[in-house]
Amino acid sequence: MFYFSVICLWLTGCASTLPRTIAEAPAESIFARQVQQTPDAYNGKRVRWGGEVLEVANSEQHTDVLVLGRKLKQDGEPLENSQVDARFIARFPGFREPSEFPQGQRITVSGILSGVEVRNVGEYPYSYPVVNVNDAHRWPKKKVRDYHPYYPYPPYYGWRRYPGGYPWWAYPDYPYWW
Repeated sequence: MFYFSVICLWLTGCASTLPRTIAEAPAESIFARQVQQTPDAYNGKRVRWGGEVLEVANSEQHTDVLVLGRKLKQDGEPLENSQVDARFIARFPGFREPSEFPQGQRITVSGILSGVEVRNVGEYPYSYPVVNVNDAHRWPKKKVRDYHPYYPYPPYYGWRRYPGGYPWWAYPDYPYWW
């Protein structure tokens, strides 16, 4: 029984921290552009949208996070540099610290559509679909690996790379290396 308990605890430690509503796509795929065109047809429907944070605006009752909508992977992670769907507002109840949502942060939200708000983007009036957020997940930044542009020695490819034997520079005891 002790070993069974240890294995159960170990397996629960491997469980995903991703909320279920984020990890699983809703039955009906609704895009932000569709909601912009006919907002009344989608009012009250559940959506899972994601993208990059553009701006955070706090009011007395809620916090609005303006998001540039992107296409999502199967697990809900926004694809970087994918085609833009549309901008939308992720509305969180209460106060949220703006530093929690830095500009460019990738985020996925799940919630209920509650209509459209018109706000200006520059001088242009833009219709933002509003999602009342139930669950949200902020994705970590991707690590960029810096590779050296060249190697100071050739990579080892084995004897098939040089059918006549290895070249002169591959032998450390070559007479010209002193």
